[in-house]
Amino acid sequence: MSKPDTVAALVEVLVDEARPGLTASERGVVADYVRSTLAGMPDYFRIGFRMLAMMFEMAALPVHGHRFSRLAPAERQAHVEAWRRSRIGFRRSMIAFYTTFACYGLYSLPRAQDRAPVARIAA
Repeated sequence: MSKPDTVAALVEVLVDEARPGLTASERGVVADYVRSTLAGMPDYFRIGFRMLAMMFEMAALPVHGHRFSRLAPAERQAHVEAWRRSRIGFRRSMIAFYTTFACYGLYSLPRAQDRAPVARIAA
């Protein structure tokens, strides 16, 4: 992993809280949804959220000894919970933002029982 993917690691934690049984490809779809949401923001918002993501990534260093994206799942969960319950407002707001958009991405996935069989098209 050449570049840390903070968003994917954070979405992984948030998805595990709601639906732990998702496949890797479904998790990737949710992470891509959140990334595209960030990419679609105006510059003045996108830059701020990038800076928050970098702060979140590096804030794990003094506590856990590694950046957030390199932590074990239990340590990631603990780091997210620390920010979720922080007395500092922007930390709570950042986790709420990512939780909201991860949920939007998560619930846009079709559930297994709702998937229609794929019809084959004769060539």
